Amino acid sequence: MASIDFSKLPKFSDLPVRPGAPRDSAWGVFGDDDEVGCVNLLTQEGIVVAARLVKNGKAFRLDMPIGYGSPPLFGRGAPRHSIIRFSGSLGHDDQLDHFNTQEGSQWDGLGHAGDAESNAFYNGFKRDQIKRGPEGKLGIHHWANRLVGRGVLIDAFKYRADQGRPIDPGETDIYTIDDLENAAKAQGLDLKPADILLVRTGWLQHYLGLSPEEKEALGTRDGLRACGLDSSREMARWLWDHRVAALATDNPSVESWPWDRDRGSLHVRAIALLGLPLGEQFNLEELASDCQRDGVYEFMLVSAPLHLQGGIASPPNVLAIK
Repeated sequence: MASIDFSKLPKFSDLPVRPGAPRDSAWGVFGDDDEVGCVNLLTQEGIVVAARLVKNGKAFRLDMPIGYGSPPLFGRGAPRHSIIRFSGSLGHDDQLDHFNTQEGSQWDGLGHAGDAESNAFYNGFKRDQIKRGPEGKLGIHHWANRLVGRGVLIDAFKYRADQGRPIDPGETDIYTIDDLENAAKAQGLDLKPADILLVRTGWLQHYLGLSPEEKEALGTRDGLRACGLDSSREMARWLWDHRVAALATDNPSVESWPWDRDRGSLHVRAIALLGLPLGEQFNLEELASDCQRDGVYEFMLVSAPLHLQGGIASPPNVLAIK
């Protein structure tokens, strides 16, 4: 967690810095062996600054309960929870079977999405290097004590509604850069380098109001529809040039789903090329309501992903503290 001179980081227009690296990639910016990407922007100094944002001691858990999706999205398997009674004494254990670390609220690790054109993952690591255990590259365990800093919320859903241009969360409506910038301005929020950016799209609130039959229809990749961020190169530029350390939303894929193949994939642009962690299905409702009440959209954010060596993804285990 070394100090960072943000002024010396290359602009998006200066990427790539490594000869032969893909266009728009940050490979090599944090070193040729780097495995955490934009998480490098989160420093000890930044933690101290974030701690000063705690004013009233309110803590907001942003994970949805494990197993909330019924069925889980994208055809992922549902976890099975068993309580095991001790024999001969008064006590219990828990057991989770078939637990997919991306079945609900999640951070996508840097081994989750690769760049097909270069046939590689972030920083040029190859598929056979992505494996379980301590030798696996880009494992989410590298973030286990590092996702702490200034969190900020852009309530894009509320902003669009206030402007008389409401988003339909259950369709592939897109939030643009202008939407994000204007929403932040309306909130009196200034983005700063190393922010952990949360964007409320309105999708989770929409999903929770659906009938069991409607949720069943959304369980497959083909059946799912969701609003989300623009997946364009310009969005990747905006995120990198604002020095965003991590990005999370309340929808299933951060970008709108299905992907617009003409615009490309924000998953590839962010995770594979920039090393920018993406979080999905965060519960931002209670936090957003509190931010609306007090007009404060910044807070300390603490996330402790699973210490799973070589892990691809993890529940965020995340608190926003005001």
